[in-house]
Amino acid sequence: MAFSEVATVPIELSAIGTVEPSASVALRPRVTGLVTAVKFQEGADVAEGDVLFLLDKRPFEVALREAESNLERSRTQAANAAAEAERYEELARAGVATRQDAEQRRAEARAAAAEVDAFRAATVTRRLDLEYTTIRAPITGRTGSILMREGNLVRANETVLVEIVRLAPAFVSFAIPEASVPTLQQAMASSSGPLPVSAAAAPSGDAGAPSNGEHGTLSFIDSTIDRATGTLRLRATFENTSRTLWPGQFVQATVRLGVQEGAVVIPSEALQTGPSGTFVFVVGADETAEMRPVQARERVAGGRIIVQSGLSGGERVVTDGQLRIRPGAKVTIVGEGPGIRAGAATPGQEAR
Repeated sequence: MAFSEVATVPIELSAIGTVEPSASVALRPRVTGLVTAVKFQEGADVAEGDVLFLLDKRPFEVALREAESNLERSRTQAANAAAEAERYEELARAGVATRQDAEQRRAEARAAAAEVDAFRAATVTRRLDLEYTTIRAPITGRTGSILMREGNLVRANETVLVEIVRLAPAFVSFAIPEASVPTLQQAMASSSGPLPVSAAAAPSGDAGAPSNGEHGTLSFIDSTIDRATGTLRLRATFENTSRTLWPGQFVQATVRLGVQEGAVVIPSEALQTGPSGTFVFVVGADETAEMRPVQARERVAGGRIIVQSGLSGGERVVTDGQLRIRPGAKVTIVGEGPGIRAGAATPGQEAR
């Protein structure tokens, strides 16, 4: 047995969610080569730009020197072709050479200049390849298992060297029932900023237990409702500076929608569901049970439920033994106060 109360209660939506990293990278090499050094410990935190792997540089240094030599040779040839084109232009103006010869020399000079550009691009490519032999962390995060060590031949854009996940900030994805979407929309419309969300280790018991873990904000609402489950996917962002949220972990996510003053609340155990809807058993002053239809709203902290209509504060409601109660029957109350059990009195038996 318990009493309905009038209280100021937070309006919340709770669901089991999954922690996700805010970024995840499967690190692959940009060039094919032999791993010569691993510069970090697996499972370590790394910063963006930290050197993680070194590949054998020698083949790329040779390729760069060859490209630089080709570039220098093409520059010399281009300079000679430009001088030759200028000389034939002067001869053509003097009438010694034909205009056709001058045009041909100018075309050769343009081709030589284009070849210089091509070799310059090849040199840049070879220099980049040489830089890619030093493999750095693309993001700040925590490394997983090292998949390739010294002596392994890795292939460009194929071989995964290590996976890095960003733990801070972290995401928590969860889903709410379709029936709760209008309540969420109303809360968002009346809020001046993102709705606050808390996340804690998923409770083993009451789903309405308060969350005392990390605190974040609602950052994403899916554009469609999943018709297979009748739920809408949400995602919250947490700073996670203490690293209490871990990717893949199940947590209890709670969205704070607002606060309702003067709400009538009852223990969730008192609410029953029948063919005509939800109801509670109310025990009057004459110790008889009355089946009272009620309209219930969200579950709030402490395992309580808000009753929107059908009940007022201070009334006694049955929290246990409802199956033994019939409307209008006398009930036996065992004790007083929260958590009291009650039942219908039957001949020769006291129900509890």
